[in-house]
Order: sequence, then C-alpha cells, then structure tokens
Amino acid sequence: MKVPVRWLKELVPNDLPPSEIAQRLTMAGLEAEAVTEIGGTWDRIYVGVVERVEPHPNADRLVLATVNAGEHHLTVVTGAPNIREGQKVPLALAGARLIDGYSEEFRMFTLKPSTIRGVRSEGMVCSEKELGLSDEHEGILVLDPDAPVGVPLRDYLGESVIEFEITPNLVHAFSMVGIARELGALIDAPVRLPELADLEAVPRDPGLVIVEAPDLCPRYVGVVIENVRVEPSPEWLQRRLAAAGVRPISNIVDITNYVMLEWGQPLHAFDRRFLHEGRIVVRRARPGERIETLDHVDRELTPDMLVIADADRAVAIAGVMGGLESEIRDDTTTILLEAANFNMLNIRHTARAQRLRTEASARFERGLDPNLVWTATQRAVALILQLNPEARVTVMADAYAEPRHPKTVVMPRNEIPRLLGIDYPDEVVLDVLGRLELQPEIRDVDGVRSVVVQVPTYRSDINIPADVVEEVARIVGYESLPETLPWGQTPHVTRDPMRRLIADTQDLLVAAGMTEIITYPMVSEDDLRALVPGAEAAPDRYGFFPRPELDLVTARNPLRSEWTMMRPTLLPAWLKNVAENLKHSAGVAVFETGRVYLPRGLDELPDERPTLCLGFAGERNAADLYHQARPVDYFDVKGVVDALLPRLGAVDIAVRPITHPSLHPGRAAEITVKGEPVGIIGEVHPVVAEQFGIPAGQRVAVAEIDLKALFDTGLSDVELRPVSRYQQVEQDFAVVVEEAVPADAVEAALRAGAGPLATSVRLFDIYRGPAIDAGKKSLAYRVTLSAPDRELSENEIQRIRGRIERQLARQVSGTLRA
Repeated sequence: MKVPVRWLKELVPNDLPPSEIAQRLTMAGLEAEAVTEIGGTWDRIYVGVVERVEPHPNADRLVLATVNAGEHHLTVVTGAPNIREGQKVPLALAGARLIDGYSEEFRMFTLKPSTIRGVRSEGMVCSEKELGLSDEHEGILVLDPDAPVGVPLRDYLGESVIEFEITPNLVHAFSMVGIARELGALIDAPVRLPELADLEAVPRDPGLVIVEAPDLCPRYVGVVIENVRVEPSPEWLQRRLAAAGVRPISNIVDITNYVMLEWGQPLHAFDRRFLHEGRIVVRRARPGERIETLDHVDRELTPDMLVIADADRAVAIAGVMGGLESEIRDDTTTILLEAANFNMLNIRHTARAQRLRTEASARFERGLDPNLVWTATQRAVALILQLNPEARVTVMADAYAEPRHPKTVVMPRNEIPRLLGIDYPDEVVLDVLGRLELQPEIRDVDGVRSVVVQVPTYRSDINIPADVVEEVARIVGYESLPETLPWGQTPHVTRDPMRRLIADTQDLLVAAGMTEIITYPMVSEDDLRALVPGAEAAPDRYGFFPRPELDLVTARNPLRSEWTMMRPTLLPAWLKNVAENLKHSAGVAVFETGRVYLPRGLDELPDERPTLCLGFAGERNAADLYHQARPVDYFDVKGVVDALLPRLGAVDIAVRPITHPSLHPGRAAEITVKGEPVGIIGEVHPVVAEQFGIPAGQRVAVAEIDLKALFDTGLSDVELRPVSRYQQVEQDFAVVVEEAVPADAVEAALRAGAGPLATSVRLFDIYRGPAIDAGKKSLAYRVTLSAPDRELSENEIQRIRGRIERQLARQVSGTLRA
C-alpha cells in the first residue's frame, strides 16, 4: 500500500520527516518497505505562468511561449497543443534533468539552450512524462490556478510516498484513515477524519436492492444520484491517486477509488440507464452464466460465485470487478453508487478461480467491517456533490440484516507484567488504549482487577486479553521493553532416532554416488496391477501388493483423479522416475526415502512405515573414462546394500533367495538382519519394467527396505577405527563350493578365518566351467588384511590363510582352487 505523506499529514497534522514516520510505524507492527520521493530529481524546475503565446515565425506547428517564473522570465519554443495564456505550467531551465518523452525506453537528458527553426529557446515547458509523473506526453502539464508562481516545482508538486506491506490480520490499517489512526496513537495526535455527507433524510426504497444471498453479502448500500457530469477530476484528486499508484479515469470513477484508498472500503458506480428495472439483485451466479468485465474479458461464472445483477443478468462480479455493460461513460447522468460487504472466503475463492486479483478483492479477502460500508458511502456522496454541485441524491437502500456491534474484551490487569516482563502505570495503560479508541476502564470482573475495553468493529484483530497487551506494548514501544536473558533449566533435547536413521541413510547413499528423488504418496490401481505380470500371485510382506482387490488405503482427496490409493510401496513411482531418466541418460542410480501406507483395519489410521527404495538401471560406468560401460545387475544394488546396512549399525546381515512376482526369477532375495526380514533385493521382472515404460532389454536392479523393521532389529553404534599407518596386504581366494551354497556363507567363513585383521572382503569373480566339477562353482574373493600397530609378516599371513582354509572347509565344505 502506497501512502502519500502529504495526504497522511492532512489527516494527522505533524512535522515528522517521512523516514521517521516510516520507522515509527514499522516498530508498531506496520512494515514500511520503502520511502520514495516523487520529484526528487526536479532541480531547476519552477512553477510558471504563461503570459503570452505567439506563432513561431518559421514553423506552423510550433509556438513561442513567454513564461514568467518569478526571477526567471523566458521565451520557450514548444509544440504543446494545449498551451494557453494564463496557465500555470512547470518551467525547466537549462541544466534541469528530464525524462526523454520521445524515447520508448527510460532515458534521461540534461536540458541545454537550443535554437529551433531559427529561434533561441532557453528553457522548456514540461509534460507529465518528462517529469516522470505518467506516460502522458500529448501536451504539457497544466497546474492548478492557485499554484504559486516562482516556487520550485519540487516544493509544490513533489511528494514523499511510504510503501507498506499490510499483513492479512491488519485490514483496519489498509487505508489512509487506518494508517492515520495508527500514527495518531503513536504520536498522541488527533486524527482529522474527512467530511461525510448526511444521508439520514434521503428517501429509502427497499426494492432498490434485494439481497438473495445474505450469507455471502452481510450488507449492501445502494444510492441513486442524478444530474451528475462525467469529466476529468480536478488536478488535486488526480495527483493524489497517481501518488498512491492508481491511474485517474474520470471524476466518478476516481471518487470511488479515492474513497477506497482513504477508508479501505471498495465502491462501484453503475450507469443506471443500463440496469434493467433500475435495481440491484445480489445473488449467486446461475450455471453457465457469463459476464464481460471492465478488462474486456468474457468470463464464465459458477454457482459458488456471488454476482451483482439487475433484474435479468449479472452486471458485476461481487467484490472483484464490475461489468463492461454498466460502466460509467462520458454521457452518464444518473448513477447507482454501490458500497457493500462480502464474505471474505467467497471473494478469495472467486478471485483465484477467475485469476483476477484487484485492489477491491485484496481488501475484501482480508475481511472488512460491514459498518464501514455506511461511512464510505457518506464520504463518496460528499465528494460527488462537492465536484458536482448540481447533482442530487434521490433514493437509497441499505440491506443490513444482522448489524455488527462492538465487542467487549476483559484483560486481567496482571496480564501485562506476566506477558511483557514489565508493568506500566494505570494512567499509561488507559491513555494508550484510549488513543486507540478502545474506551478502556479499570474495574473488578469476577473479583479480578481488570481492564475492560470496547473494541470497535473495524478492529477484527483484537479478540483476547493477549491482543490488548500487544496493543499496549506496540504503542508504548517494543524498544522500551527490558532486555533480560532467559533463566531456568534448559530442557533436555531428545532427537528422534528414526529421523536420524533416515538422514544417515540419505547421506550414505548420496556419498555412494546416488541421487535422491521425491515422488507423490498416491498411486493408481493400474500402477499396482502393473507390478505383477500375473494377477494371482500372493502379496509379500514388504509392500508390493500384486492384487489390487486387497483392502488398501484409499485416498479421499486425490491429487489426480486416477490416484485413488495411498502407496503401499515406493516401487511404482520409482520405476516411473527411472523410465523418465533413461530417456536422458544411459545409466540411472536413484533412491527415495518416504512413507508407505499399510491398512490396519476399519476406522483405524494406516500404518505409515518409513521405507527406502534404491537401485540402478541401464548401464554402469556410462560416463566413466577409466572403466568400460556394462549393464547393471543384481550385484550392483547388493553392493550398495552391503555397504549401507553395516554403516547404519546393522549386524548379522544375511540374504536368502526368494520368489517374488515383481522380480526376475532366480534374481530375487530377501534381506534379513538378526534373522528378521527387513527388505527385498533383486532385478525387476522384464515384463514389469516394460509396463512402466522402461525399454525392453534394459536391466533394472532394485532394493526396498522397511526402515522401521530395520530399526526394530536394534541397530548398534557404528564403531569408527583409525586407518592403519602400515601397508595393507591383499590376498585372493578362489573358493570352490556346491552350487547351492550362498555367497554370504562363503564370505562369513572368510571373515571368521581372517579375524579382526580383515578390513575388506570383496567378491570379484564367479566361475562355472570345465575346470571344476559339475554342480559346483568357484567364487573369487579379495581379502584385505591390515594391523593397526604393525606390518604383517609373511608367517602371520600364512597362518591366516591356514585359518581361512579350515573355516571354509568347516562352514561351507569349500576348497581352494589351485
């Protein structure tokens, strides 16, 4: 909201500079974002009077104007079509900085004396554009006849403007009068309210306004004014509107905008000729009803929108914008002036639905005082009669079914020291609240000494005792509150271990080179069906629900019509993300941590389980210059899981083969920790991958882990050990075992034999072929050995190899391949 300081000082006389006004109001809760100066660059520009206008001797479209500006008396060459003798105009002298009126882009120039068609011009009479007041450049700016000749234009026409950010709860301050009340209370100065018209004797006609939707329109005032003249507004009115950021149009329209800025109450004027039967009906829009608004846009209305109509059709969208058919025109002589109060939620919905936010809707959305309607009407009528002395008010209507009355708030007197940590004398409290027009008095209420205030209807932000305390604090000054350090015992901070587990998981996977994704928590039934190549497989315990007819969690308010279910698994959205990324990259490595929603039973909230889904698709090392690209497989994702779970504190980790309907046969496994299943891992079934848009032939490896189940296994604290200063030793073992022996069992035997000196055990090759017996396989491992305090000798290494051989034979019946 832009507040011209001269206008503000007319309402609250004071001699404070604009910067101090802005600072005081900001400290009181009204944030001033900027203070700008209109005319701040007007140097060497004065108010002058045109004494004589003569034709240019060498040009038909130019004239010579003699302008007297007190000490400066010049003849200038101008082509302004509206220049006349006796006018007061701005006269710029050589050296003045002006805006180039003929340039489409903003460009300033320094005025210099020049010779135009043989005549010397020492100065220039200025247009509004050249002064930066508007884009008008057709003629010069003509000042009011009472403008003082010889005075610098900056002193006469310059203006300081403070721009405020008005929060939604401070609608009472969204006007010049509202800002004036705040400033008056702060500096203890009276507020001079504008002159209002007396409308009590105007005849009433209840049939002039009919409100069919009182729930959406608590009050509507309509006033018929005849014999008006539509013409440009006087210069003072145009200047004030322009300073406040509103473009002047005509006197009637300008008055409605002026009163809206002054009192915060939007108004609208209709040309009564175009109102069928000359009356107003406030109703909900009819299905399919349309209206062309003042911005020349044809708009479709819905029955949940409120319209202002005549006897037959809508003529305005209530609280948002008027209709084009009934707008004020140059030949308008009779108007119906509207001032109304509308339901704030309905106006907000309508403005958003129509994508049409106006100055009026911005105020109605905040919730205006219905009693303000009458005051704004009185003010608008007073201005119309002032600018149109021959006009007369003939009839009016005021539909106000349930008047709003001031409310009483009782504040116990000890609330001020309790909430602020400081107390003020009673006379200070009463004085401050009195300045805010709250009519305070101190009396006992139910045996408690209290301050009782009568809250005006325009102060919708004062409802409870704490609000009254806030009013005292901000007017006295927040800066006066004592600065004290808090005391007492700091409460113990307890961190959610599940949040810590999720955060650690995310950090470790990002460190492993994966990218985090976030997807929507809703899925469609088609996506759940696509997880299962055949429809008869049973669901597993980790969230893959292959049969859509199961009792899943249904979404009552889906973000999309097809998203009818809350996801029981992260896999569908993860697969869709992989499919999209494969269109732009040869390889994908992504993960998501999110909640899945499992049903618990009727009338119970779902079980929201934190879950991890991670995996690879396409090629590995596709962008690596030092490694050859290859298709991803089961072992890529297993390697990440093997690195992740121990870093999270999981122990006794095992993987066993399973059959899963969404995973490739023979390439699916169950992950257990301490014997408890926590997730699944494997390659996605090719048919499932294709149903989610992944090209045929692209392998996808995935793991989904129930983080809640993992947490419930009792994670250990991860022990961090320093890196040894001594040389590591790598030993390779090719272990021949039966085909059915899992690789995890072989790795466990290797670790048992190597003991604590084994810092790494990595499988790097699997062989089946002529060199070994049928039904067996060779697993090649690289074991890294390191001691923290010494280098390992050859004898120690040989002893470790011997222990490893014995453990392999004992645990997995394995032998070392020669």
